[in-house]
Amino acid sequence: MRKLALSDEILLTVEKPARYIGNEVNSVMKDKNDIAVRFAMCFPDVYEIGMSHLGIQILYDMFNKREDVWCERVYSPWTDLDKIMREKNIPLFALESQDPIKDFDFLGITIQYEMCYTNILQVMEFQKILIYVLNGLQKGLHKIMKV
Repeated sequence: MRKLALSDEILLTVEKPARYIGNEVNSVMKDKNDIAVRFAMCFPDVYEIGMSHLGIQILYDMFNKREDVWCERVYSPWTDLDKIMREKNIPLFALESQDPIKDFDFLGITIQYEMCYTNILQVMEFQKILIYVLNGLQKGLHKIMKV
C-alpha cells in the first residue's frame, strides 16, 4: 500500500478529501525503478475541473504508453487544503505516487484559461521555484523573484 502525502487527520478536515488521494479507475501506476523519466503534468485548478479536461487525458495516456516514462497528475489544492499545506510546509504532490513535485524530472503546466494564471503562481510558490532573468549589464543570471 502506498503512503499518502496527507495524514488522515488532514484529510478529515478538508471538504473533499477524495480529490487528493488518487487511485481512480484507469490511473497509471508504475515502478519508479523501471522508468527513466518522471513527468508531473499540472492542471492549475482543482481536481474536479482538471480531471475532466480531454487534453490532459490524451497527454496522460500518450506519455504513459511509453514504458520508460511515468506521467502523473498534479492539481491545485482548494483553499482549505492550501491553508493547511502552507501552515505545515507540505509540498505540492502528484496523485499517483503522492511524491512531491520536486522529485520529478519535469513539471509541465497547462494554461487553459485566464482564471488559472494565479494558480500557476500558487504551484510555483509551493515548489519554491526561483525565477531568474538575464541581466544585460552584468551578463549573468540574477534572482529577481522568489515565490
